[in-house]
Amino acid sequence: MISKRGPGVIRVLIVEDDAVFRGPLRAALTAEGYAVVAVDSAEEAETVLAREPIDIVLSDRGLPDMDGAALAARHPGVPFVLMTGSPPDASPLSSVVCRLMKPFAVPHLVVVLREALEARGRERRGDQAVAGIEQ
Repeated sequence: MISKRGPGVIRVLIVEDDAVFRGPLRAALTAEGYAVVAVDSAEEAETVLAREPIDIVLSDRGLPDMDGAALAARHPGVPFVLMTGSPPDASPLSSVVCRLMKPFAVPHLVVVLREALEARGRERRGDQAVAGIEQ
């Protein structure tokens, strides 16, 4: 389940119920040098988050067993990027670093992940963080 693990490697958890999207996304991020764990439900994500360190979560907003924003709210110490195919709504997502509109290109995703991690780092230092990034 985990690819390329070593010191300094960013660990990404992908939570996506659509295997057609999850597989290529996992392969693309692995090719970019990330250590990737990919699961198809919030329940599996909870298990992963409980047992191993994850640097950032890339989650579908519309999961069958739990809304991605609700999953993020349960893990406030972990930065979340929510993927969605729907236009953004006005609901506050305090645990989510940003939202990413589907479809997106891998280079854009890599930038979003990097910026989300940097924003969470600024937030932890007390600097002003980026509230959202959309393509």
